[in-house]
Amino acid sequence: MIHYARVLGRRYLPERTIEAMRKPFRFIRSRKRATARKEIRPFYLEDLTRSLKSAGIESGDILMVHSSLSRIGNVDGGAETVIRSFLDAVTVEGTIIMPCYNSAEAVLKEMRIGKYIDLRTSPSATGKITEAFRKWPNVFRSSHPFSSACALGKQAEYVTSGHAQGPSVCHTESPVGRLVKLQGKVIGIGIPIAQGLGVAHFLEDTWSEFPFEVHVPPRSIKYIDSIGHEVLRDIIRFDPIVSRTRIDHPEGSWICEKLTAHLEKNGILKAFHYGQADSWLMDSVELFDELKRLAAKGVTMYLTKDKLTIENSDVDNW
Repeated sequence: MIHYARVLGRRYLPERTIEAMRKPFRFIRSRKRATARKEIRPFYLEDLTRSLKSAGIESGDILMVHSSLSRIGNVDGGAETVIRSFLDAVTVEGTIIMPCYNSAEAVLKEMRIGKYIDLRTSPSATGKITEAFRKWPNVFRSSHPFSSACALGKQAEYVTSGHAQGPSVCHTESPVGRLVKLQGKVIGIGIPIAQGLGVAHFLEDTWSEFPFEVHVPPRSIKYIDSIGHEVLRDIIRFDPIVSRTRIDHPEGSWICEKLTAHLEKNGILKAFHYGQADSWLMDSVELFDELKRLAAKGVTMYLTKDKLTIENSDVDNW
């Protein structure tokens, strides 16, 4: 009964009402986590910057950062210190990119009642670090109603400026597409690779020989972009039915484990620690090329054990 009430609530209640109902529970959870973190020795800016440099981050790097603040531990200065550590590591010659996604279903639900997302004020749903980054001075935000990215640095305007040029989330001129074009890096702080594989979506959106269709037909969506322009354009989103077995869903935990081990074994994924967080770093071009090679064998982030074939069943020798 409770499950059905939640489903109906998500489907019919306005998103603002749902957020208001969630807020007190999130506040309590946040306070508990903050109290627990204070029992741990603090990490300072120089500690975190040193970790990034030790992991191989250099001046001029272009980084797409996926993160979980709660996994890092007791950070002196919180999310702002984390952001500064990345800026210090890449210097003024580099660029930081972060996903500032929202729920596609929430955006569509708001549209049905005549309300449109405004990227000038719409918060990020991908964690405290990304929300603090969205509000950072001089940050650019790409034009997509529910899969935008924010960027700061030398290539920030270029990275974010092409997102409205195509209907898919990760087309050639999207932030992820331009990350690959610029030979940037992908970094995950305290998260599994399942939550940081935008490069895999870039492969799906741009490679005509991808093994199967992962999208639903385009639909017209209206929204306000980050500079206040009203936009009406076609958007292609991922098929929620196909996505059920994806690497970032419970049914995809198997492939997440195997793919992580494979990438690390082949030297593409480099593990390191950032504060208390188990973290990883990958070159976007190396990652793209390997994901494409695997996809040609039927190995994708949607793979389940029952879909293994003779060609790809030996997971230790992909």
